[in-house]
Amino acid sequence: MSEMTSLRVATITFDFYPFDPRVRRLAEAAADAGDAVDVICLRQPGEKRFESYNNVRIYRVPMERGFGRSLPMTMLAWLAFLLLAGATVSWLHLKRGYAVVHVHNMPDFLVFAALFPRLLGAKVILDVQDVSPELMGAKAKGTSRKLVTRLAIWQERISTRFAQHVVTVGWPFEEALLQRGVRQEKLSILLNSADPKMFPAARRQPPPGDALPAGQPLILMYHGTLAHRTGLDVAMRAFAQARQRVPHLQFHIQGRGESKPALKQLAEELGVDDAVVFTDPCPSDKIVDFVVHGDVGVIPYRVDGFEELVLPTKAYEFAWMQRPMIASDTRGIRSMFRAESIVLCEPDNVEAFAAAMVDLAQHQEKRAALVANATVDYLPYRWEVMAERYQHLLTALSRKQVGLPSPQASE
Repeated sequence: MSEMTSLRVATITFDFYPFDPRVRRLAEAAADAGDAVDVICLRQPGEKRFESYNNVRIYRVPMERGFGRSLPMTMLAWLAFLLLAGATVSWLHLKRGYAVVHVHNMPDFLVFAALFPRLLGAKVILDVQDVSPELMGAKAKGTSRKLVTRLAIWQERISTRFAQHVVTVGWPFEEALLQRGVRQEKLSILLNSADPKMFPAARRQPPPGDALPAGQPLILMYHGTLAHRTGLDVAMRAFAQARQRVPHLQFHIQGRGESKPALKQLAEELGVDDAVVFTDPCPSDKIVDFVVHGDVGVIPYRVDGFEELVLPTKAYEFAWMQRPMIASDTRGIRSMFRAESIVLCEPDNVEAFAAAMVDLAQHQEKRAALVANATVDYLPYRWEVMAERYQHLLTALSRKQVGLPSPQASE
């Protein structure tokens, strides 16, 4: 990176930092290249208003995120943060003179917090971690769904036009954005690969060469959002069926979301609460502890117009840390992994997930084969490649040269 000039970069996210893995990975990738990076984010109780973390300066505004809010209350929170973040980045821009302001959705319109720096010459990136029309359509209920989706399309359109560049997290999201009018030359993919700083190679543990010792549990695991769309109720019912044949199975779930109370109740109703362990989310550099203590990752997403497009960060983490996976057969998953690299199940099919759990529990050699194949699929898209792409993007934007080859082309 010696040929690149050091830049001043601001990052804005309606989330906590360094809690959000993608925001942290990208901010630290820029800092590793010698750029001066400031992050403007929410503030959890007990966090400092300002601190420096791994060469990234963090400015926290006095707001919490909140989960399970109604759509009107969520919109109000987004608008409040838009104003606070906009004021903060404008003040900092006068002091520091940012070359690039990188804004992460949700919401897309948070990109307008960068209005003042943009008017003074800063380049603006909108990071589409979630495609808003599909996500909001999946969340909306009843007759309001069509209106909510239309509003989401409208705000996405004006937001992507305002930004000088748009990045997103996978090929299905890229296809959706292109279909809605984002120009190809304005769009880049930065996959959510596992950062080796947070998932060190030394922590990788290949599957055991022999079957598990008698009495040792085989741990199924899931970490991330706990919501209806992520299908944990399907996985829970499948686990209850599988445990009738494989009593030493356990299911460990780490995360937060509106479905958590219902999932705990479902585990009790199914009589498996003694074998299901719920834990709260942890900082991004501690997720590795959760992943390596388990044996098989489960990604039971529903096909709802949104989750079918998602390429889950946890899939990269499982692949890199050499953990076999059972997942819903979705476009997002298929865009990354071959059929021989992951056990694919029909979404919402309890029996299919249960059969897959039993099969992997009873066949260590299959678990090992899945791990070997997924490793091959993952390597061309590892984080070192994505970090370099991001570093080049920042430099190209500052020089008004924003075209990047796709990750597939660079393979």
